[in-house]
Amino acid sequence: MVNKTKWLLGGIILSLLLVGLLLFLIRATILDACGIFMAPDGNYVADVAILEGSEFLDRGVVQSGIKLILSQKVKRIVVILHLITPFHRPFGLNEDYPNLVKKELETLGLKETDIKIIVNHIHDPITLTSAKGALEALSQDHVRSAILLSKGFHTRRSFLVYQHVGIPLQIKIFPSACFNEYQLDHWWSNEKAVRDFTSEVVKLAYYFIRNYIPLKLSY
Repeated sequence: MVNKTKWLLGGIILSLLLVGLLLFLIRATILDACGIFMAPDGNYVADVAILEGSEFLDRGVVQSGIKLILSQKVKRIVVILHLITPFHRPFGLNEDYPNLVKKELETLGLKETDIKIIVNHIHDPITLTSAKGALEALSQDHVRSAILLSKGFHTRRSFLVYQHVGIPLQIKIFPSACFNEYQLDHWWSNEKAVRDFTSEVVKLAYYFIRNYIPLKLSY
């Protein structure tokens, strides 16, 4: 009986070691797949490109949006910003930021008719309230499809939220992740990328737990 227990325990330990070795050997493939899941992307054509910002707009998101409109994959770009009160405005930024963004986009060659800026009053959950404000405004403009340009690993959560909000409004959402400070390839070798990935996985889980995003098997 004792020998049988030893053999069983030895078999379990050996199996765990083999599984651990296998995971170690294919760790790059696993991490690469995880990164792609959290930062979905594709080649899409839509009515508009949504440039998802917060109080400010990421440069990489802007560059991706301009490429889409210049390649005629979208008809115009829609910038989503969060309202900044004068009290919380950074020192030295005296001009209205949304108006400043509009001017900068026009200096890059875009026409006024190419640009729409939506400023949302934000409260928790931030991504959800931002998506509702943005898509309700676009629904009034009869927009039926949009490419969502989001920053890095935030893209998965943002896409699922926008997709959920867009369904009753009959707006089809396509995700497109934008990277500026680092790239998706070998992201796990970059310290900031690892922090961003971990943070966004936790936030995605939180959105599922709070039912801000319905849990489905089709993700």
